[in-house]
Amino acid sequence: MAAFPADMSFTFLSDSTAVLDTVSDYRLEELVVVGRRPRPMVIESGNAVSVSLQEMEHLPRFLGTADPMRYLQSLPGVQTNTESSAGIFIQGCEDYHTILSIDGAPVFYPNHLLGLFSSFIPAHFEDMEVGTSCHDAAFPNRLGGGVTLYSHTETDRPIGIEGNVGLIGSELTMPVRLGDRGFLSLSARSSYIGLLYSSLLNFDGMNIGYEFQDFNLTGSWKPGDNDEIVLSAFFGMDGMDLKNNTSISADLGWSNLAASLSWRHRFRDSSELVSTVRFSGYAGNIYFEEQPVSVFARSDVALAGAESGFSKRLGNSLVIKAGAEWNTYLNHPLALTSEGIGVPVRDTAVLDIMHELSVYADLTHEVCPHFRYEIGLRPSLWLSGNDMISASVDPRVTLHFPINGIHEMRIHYGMYSQALHKAALVNGGLPADYFFLSDEANPPERSHSVSLGYIGSVPDKSWSFTAELYFKQLYNVMESSSNIIGLIYKGFDYQEDFLYGKGRNFGFNAMIQKNKGYVKGYISYSLGWALRNFPEITDRYDIRADHDRRHNLVVALSSQPAKNWSVGAMFVLASGAPYSEAVSAYFLNGHVIYEFGPHNGATMPLYHRLDLSCSYYIIKSNARELSVNLSLYNVYAHKNVQFILASGKFMKQVSMLPYPIPSLSVSFRF
Repeated sequence: MAAFPADMSFTFLSDSTAVLDTVSDYRLEELVVVGRRPRPMVIESGNAVSVSLQEMEHLPRFLGTADPMRYLQSLPGVQTNTESSAGIFIQGCEDYHTILSIDGAPVFYPNHLLGLFSSFIPAHFEDMEVGTSCHDAAFPNRLGGGVTLYSHTETDRPIGIEGNVGLIGSELTMPVRLGDRGFLSLSARSSYIGLLYSSLLNFDGMNIGYEFQDFNLTGSWKPGDNDEIVLSAFFGMDGMDLKNNTSISADLGWSNLAASLSWRHRFRDSSELVSTVRFSGYAGNIYFEEQPVSVFARSDVALAGAESGFSKRLGNSLVIKAGAEWNTYLNHPLALTSEGIGVPVRDTAVLDIMHELSVYADLTHEVCPHFRYEIGLRPSLWLSGNDMISASVDPRVTLHFPINGIHEMRIHYGMYSQALHKAALVNGGLPADYFFLSDEANPPERSHSVSLGYIGSVPDKSWSFTAELYFKQLYNVMESSSNIIGLIYKGFDYQEDFLYGKGRNFGFNAMIQKNKGYVKGYISYSLGWALRNFPEITDRYDIRADHDRRHNLVVALSSQPAKNWSVGAMFVLASGAPYSEAVSAYFLNGHVIYEFGPHNGATMPLYHRLDLSCSYYIIKSNARELSVNLSLYNVYAHKNVQFILASGKFMKQVSMLPYPIPSLSVSFRF
């Protein structure tokens, strides 16, 4: 009996008898079917959306990097950032209101320089899950959204090496199989941006030197058919120096660490227990010198915690979830040393400790094919030493109304609390942020959130649609107007210039996505208001948050015109960010003194750009891949304004990357 030739292909017919008759004279020694099934870039998954990082790689890259965070900013409800701003702002909330985690361990500052790059190596992760406003009781104590990156952990993942070599840096991922039940993945990335692109980082007479490194490790082990243990670790570090033609110089350094160990056990009745221990940390320091003044500021925050959650299905219509979460925060908010003016400052870093304990319970009940509800409760307690800081009982309810198999409406109400805060010494995407914890003077921030959402598609799933109306009422909102030099002149107390008040975020998000055909992609649009009420300034909600952008429009398209070619395009249009405009200037003792108009009362010009990319696959198969990507950022060279600064008697507009930025990278998988 002959064997099939190695290169022989055949198609199974609908009639199984015909198939058997056709191959009866051959002996099939072995048949292995391996393939990557194309999927939409964005898929609704429960109360969140799942983003395929593999499909997103067909979109334009920035300086050769397929950055998950840059793609995240193209989704509805997530604000578009400029080249000099960083952070993930979801539905008008501050960036620290959103929890961004890797396999359950939060990352406090997930950005490299100015937000141009994030800290994540795309090949190390399988999917990214994003939740904007509809959360269950298990969602952590945050006011905004949640973004989770899930590492590859499957033992059946192809083994080899995968990487990307570009003009600013290179990255390498090595998956290793450990027997039949173990899997290990190692990833590393290092930059050499100073060799070719250092001039792009220079603006307004400032020369910038900068490098960064990232490392990921994920290991999984299945000791039995019903158990899985996953270890995940991430470390990133950055170093930057700034100098100009006068006497100003600065050095900045920051690092991130996040690690988790989780155990998942499935019982015979399909119930599940997941337990996780985690540790996260962030440390940053800034040295600034403008003769005769020199300043050194440093801060850090760390979290150690554990969580255990249990889920069980009761019959065909009920699912219960319950669990407990404990976190301990250790924080040096801000320590400052200064010389050269007045009395030198020698501030000693004070360690603040806060314990956070939460329990949660959630019930999902499918009443009928056209209605189900989720109802949950999350009581939390915050302690500092032996003293209770605060407590909360946060209810959350979601009502689902499936119209048929392809349309659904949902209504959500939730109450949220957060005892971790953040402020900034300077704006502009530099890592001059510092975290601080709730105490008697700074109670936890709280919010009420209401949303009305729609999910739908055409019958063959070739087109899908999402839309959402939302409203968030925020309490105990804090904003700092301090800066490094101001702290020195006025005496050191980083909380002295805090404004306390309320906030209102409301708006509309929508997305149309094409999932099949010659051209795939999506159009997302967000209309939103992020307003603040600080009684020291006004008794009305008429102060725009620093990140308030009224309109955000993104068009993302990709196509594969031939077997070995892939092209992509992304167009971004966003309203300008608010700023405080200088309305007059005068000289006093040889210094220019500016008087400013209403806080954030003026608006920068529109932000818009077009990016294009083209990839050619030299080798393309299920097991091997070698491709070259050419991307062009800001194709028509629009000068997007990043800052508007008071300079002399006028407001000076500052732009970054005001010309097309080409990038070339080589990706491989063997």
